Amino acid sequence: MSEMLYIFAGAALLAAVLGDVYATILHARARSGIISETINRTVWRVVRVVAFRLTRQQRHRLLNSVGPILLPLLLVVLLIFLVVGFALIYLPWMPAGFNVAPEAESPRLIEALYFSGITLTTVGYGDIAPHTAAMRFVALAQSASGFVLISLGVTYLVTVYGALERKRLVALSFYHRADEGADAAALIAHHFVENRFIGFDATLRTATRDIQSLLEAHIEHPIIHYFHPREVHKGMPRLLFLMLETCAAVKACLSRDEYRDMYRHPELLSLDANARYVLATLTAALDLTEDAAQKGAPPLREESRGEESRRWRHRWRQTLDRLQNAGISVREDAGASWRDYQEQRMEWEAPLYRFALYLGYDWDEVTGDGDLAYAADEEMAEPEGK
Repeated sequence: MSEMLYIFAGAALLAAVLGDVYATILHARARSGIISETINRTVWRVVRVVAFRLTRQQRHRLLNSVGPILLPLLLVVLLIFLVVGFALIYLPWMPAGFNVAPEAESPRLIEALYFSGITLTTVGYGDIAPHTAAMRFVALAQSASGFVLISLGVTYLVTVYGALERKRLVALSFYHRADEGADAAALIAHHFVENRFIGFDATLRTATRDIQSLLEAHIEHPIIHYFHPREVHKGMPRLLFLMLETCAAVKACLSRDEYRDMYRHPELLSLDANARYVLATLTAALDLTEDAAQKGAPPLREESRGEESRRWRHRWRQTLDRLQNAGISVREDAGASWRDYQEQRMEWEAPLYRFALYLGYDWDEVTGDGDLAYAADEEMAEPEGK
């Protein structure tokens, strides 16, 4: 009876590995397999506990090291599971079903683990070899599974780094258009030449396509969440903020008489809808309820409705001033402009804040609301007393 339990336990481990490889590498569904998801979230939360006790620069350096570690860690864990799983299957037939050289004789469990390890890695020293047909076929299946797992792991690593490169390119494109910061007004003014907008609709169209592509990358490779760029402008929170803030600024601040076709432009509405959808999808995939995002992080900022309104009003006023300085006409009805801007910020700021905090970024460095040279210089020295 105990021998059958070993076989069932080994088969269960192998099934867990197979299911994890299918869910993580072969099937795009916004979540990794159980093993991968447990490793990713556990490591990330433990490191976040430590990181949020450090200075901002130290935190970013520490969190930046997590993603590159997770991929090889996952592969090692899956290989260990395969070794142990097949060893448990060999164990009931050890040593009767094997030819064991005298110098290789050891306790049964050690022999099973040793033979499983050299079979998986296809080393094959020959000091232990199966002599029954059943064990020979099991050993053949194990050597094939090891080869397939390592091949898929390498392929997965290459595709993940390809997706990360595309993400950085998109983020840098927005970063430079936004005056190397979090300035949506600068991004709008970038396309305002000789009293008219040039290429702005193309930028909005490209942004919609890019954000959809990045969402697909996160769905296909959920481990991308845990690759934390040290430069905030290369992170997904800043990118989403710039897209949503740009849409809010155009719809709320631009003159509707001068730019009647702009605030209801199909490309603008499409970008706004897609950015909100991407944010909702990512926060749902990470289970970012108001409580879950704060595990290991400092408490949510205690901000009254009046303080929040003052912060938004300051941002809105800055946007109006910067647009006017660029020669762009703004809405004459300031009250309606403010209400539209406030309504839009209320719809997406809370989930974006939780998303940014979960990924290790402070709100002021994502948005520039705390200045930081309008969140342009993420490597600036820490304020005294931080």
